[in-house]
Amino acid sequence: MTTTDVFTAESEVVTAQEIRPEVRRRRDDADRLWAVAAGHRASAAELEAGEAPDSFQRAKTRRLLGEVAAHHGFAYHELANATEARVRAEALPRESPQRTLLLDRSFSAIRRAEAHRERAAACTARTAGNETAARRHEAAAREADSRAAEARTV
Repeated sequence: MTTTDVFTAESEVVTAQEIRPEVRRRRDDADRLWAVAAGHRASAAELEAGEAPDSFQRAKTRRLLGEVAAHHGFAYHELANATEARVRAEALPRESPQRTLLLDRSFSAIRRAEAHRERAAACTARTAGNETAARRHEAAAREADSRAAEARTV
């Protein structure tokens, strides 16, 4: 992965009872998508071990579906990070440096989510045979990654 994780200090870790429903919902969505991705990968491994004449192509398709689901899972995880940062920023005074830091983290997480979505779209476009669209989505993912990095350094 080319995206970077947001560093969370130990003092900023949120306990389970403090997690807001919208954050929990996005984290649950990410977990479900990662489970789907793992299922596709396992199915691909089974197909590769099989003797069916079309097993290679079917396994390739399953691996692609797993990769796309994983990217969407990462996107939901980043959106949960962004939501969590925004919720925590609401409780702070408007001009505090902590609030600014949390809002910057939120913007970075949103950009990383955008990058994962673009990578998923690139996988899908490449599989459909549209290399031009795949390159366009990959360029958009790189741009989103660079904007995420810029948001963290400003």
